[in-house]
Amino acid sequence: MTTQTKKEKLKDFKNENKFREFLIDFLIKSNFKDVIHTHRYGFPEQGKDIIARIEHPITGDDWFAFVVKKGRIAGGTNEIEMIKNQILQSFEYPYKGVNGDKIKINKVVVVTNENFTNGAQYQITESPKLSLYNNFSFWWNENLIPLIDKNYSDFWLPGDSFAKEFSKNFINDLQKEISIRDLSIQKVDDKKLQKLLDIFIEPKLTTDEIEEDKKTKEKNLKTKKFSIDKLEKIDTNILLSGEQGVGKTKILNTLACRLSHPQTIFNNQQIPIKLKALELRDYSFNLEESIHDIIKYYSNQFFDEETIKNYKIIPFIDDFDLLRSSEKTELKEKLKKYCDKNSTHFVITYSKSEISYNDSIKSIKIHNFNIKQIESFIEKFFEGTSRAEKFIQILKESDILSKLPTTPLTISLISLLYDENNFEIPATLSDIYTDFTNVLLGKLEVYNKTELLIYNLKRRIFTSLALKMLDDRVFEISLKDFKVFVNSFLTERAYESQTENDVIEIIEKSGLLYITDNNIIGFKQQAFIEFLASIEIYHHRRETHYSKLVTKFNDVAWQNTAIFYAGHSKELEGMIDDVIEQSPNVDLRDWFINSSGMGYLSQALYQTKPIERKKLVLKSLENIMKSYHHIKKMTEDEASVFYKMPLPLLLGTLNHWFNENFKSITLKNTLNISFDEIFKLDNNFENNFKSLMISTTLMTPNINDDEKFSKLIEREEFMSHPILPLIADFAIELGMIEKKSVDKAIKSKIETRIKKKREYIKSVLKEPAYRFNDKFALEK
Repeated sequence: MTTQTKKEKLKDFKNENKFREFLIDFLIKSNFKDVIHTHRYGFPEQGKDIIARIEHPITGDDWFAFVVKKGRIAGGTNEIEMIKNQILQSFEYPYKGVNGDKIKINKVVVVTNENFTNGAQYQITESPKLSLYNNFSFWWNENLIPLIDKNYSDFWLPGDSFAKEFSKNFINDLQKEISIRDLSIQKVDDKKLQKLLDIFIEPKLTTDEIEEDKKTKEKNLKTKKFSIDKLEKIDTNILLSGEQGVGKTKILNTLACRLSHPQTIFNNQQIPIKLKALELRDYSFNLEESIHDIIKYYSNQFFDEETIKNYKIIPFIDDFDLLRSSEKTELKEKLKKYCDKNSTHFVITYSKSEISYNDSIKSIKIHNFNIKQIESFIEKFFEGTSRAEKFIQILKESDILSKLPTTPLTISLISLLYDENNFEIPATLSDIYTDFTNVLLGKLEVYNKTELLIYNLKRRIFTSLALKMLDDRVFEISLKDFKVFVNSFLTERAYESQTENDVIEIIEKSGLLYITDNNIIGFKQQAFIEFLASIEIYHHRRETHYSKLVTKFNDVAWQNTAIFYAGHSKELEGMIDDVIEQSPNVDLRDWFINSSGMGYLSQALYQTKPIERKKLVLKSLENIMKSYHHIKKMTEDEASVFYKMPLPLLLGTLNHWFNENFKSITLKNTLNISFDEIFKLDNNFENNFKSLMISTTLMTPNINDDEKFSKLIEREEFMSHPILPLIADFAIELGMIEKKSVDKAIKSKIETRIKKKREYIKSVLKEPAYRFNDKFALEK
């Protein structure tokens, strides 16, 4: 806003009384105390229109009197004489308060909303009547504007003082709300929180509407897209639904913020009020009382009982589904009564898409993020850095997005962890799931008479169930059996049993379980079972179940549990030896699953010494070589999936398999020392192929280290091998390693060697692998 525009706004007061009302607000914002409007009606009270006190730490309090005028003050005789008299009376006559106390004025300020000419000021300051007093000064538009800018900048915004004060404080609080603040383990840096708070990616919103077919007159329910812009214009009850972490609170707050801008409040004469369902308990769900206190809190010194009567209140109620059944019923009844009485409507968040309510309610479903929304979120979070593209690639390659709900909460947690330590998934997989379940289960309420069960006990209900499912290989349970399980768990620990309704609430509020129409219960993701089971074993069942983690390592579900288990500690040297020695390792399936699991296990144990994790790398390479010899024979078998597979494709596939399972920055040192150890061994095909697998893994975008690859290319025995240079070229061309980081001279050297073997390579690409002997010569 320009200075001229500000002058016009000051000039716009309809009368002197309106200008005085503004000055009172301005003085309060400028730290004046006991601001009194002495001249609300009738003549001035001994010249004083407003009085106020300001505190001084050294000289004590000063009482000011303000002589208030509207319009331009020039040198007119009548106007100037009136001002002189008001100044004189302000000093001569103390102000008598309602309790009879007399207040002596120390200073006087003459204020106008327009210009105060130099001539007028001169006539007043040089007046013989005022020669005994020199404690008076003048405020007019030019010197008043900087004071307003400094102390009451909200004045320039549209709307009245109440609307502006309420709006500023209300929006400020809403914009600070984020569920990740509730984390009990990971303390999130304020700067990172601010990044998340500043990001808003509008999710996909849909609503179901009944449409009538123009020809058949049949009524059908159709799902239609919706936008948050449309929400601003709705004047009916709104239900925002979606699973936990989907961003219901963010949408609710965003909508409340948009409706609480000063001009909007002032124009529409309505105020959005944010109410948290759980906090309403303190008010016994008395909406009138809680709304009154919230408005008073946010409007601060501008709160006025009469003023708020002119506004329609729109309750925004969050976390409705965290209440108990009886509380939900009570709140619904009181909410309906309040809205009917005040001709208003409500906006509410609830995990279910429908809510039992007599009146009409528009249900808006908030969907999980799709891949484009995820990419947009990450690009904004890592804005200004080169990390966004790399992180998006990591998410796609790790397939983590299929193992967790793709909600804003999930993406926020994953982004924070990656930003914190720059480690990829699955190195931080246990941390991701730990924080995710902390947020969800931290909101879950399980009652024991009048007390809530502590967080660790609530979590153990789920970890115990997950381990039971994993043990039994049964991943769904009936509601009846789940109730028996929960109550057995609680009563064994001297806690109160839960009713069926209580048990259903546990399911619905957990964010981890689902319940079908047939009352069948299960975890929403298989990964939740594996993660929660790992917690149960790590903290409570090591003696009975640790051996299962290593002996069943080639069972994918148990392997994932073992990797989660390792991630809780990040340093378990003994587990490495146990997995290598005790996990099955006798056939092709074992070799493949084993080598893959060892890659992820070595990443989860990223705080373990590289020399220990090297054992997993070497064992995995050993298994891949066993796979090579076995598959090579299978290329002769017509019944095999590998029938007629040529050698380059076989070796390229195995190289890629190792790359995919070990390409983590957490393994950079481990891979380097593994390479050095193998490179010193016999200079033969097997060791050179192992060296190639390690060096191309180091060259992947996740690590981007070309030192070992360059060293291998300099080895004559590697470059003169009939096949290996071709496999190295495959790795470059197929994008397994970072093309742009490959030195042009190295690339040229590889291509030159391949050209020399052109005829041989043609035959090796045509023939199945079994046709070549150990020296890679074609046998007749």
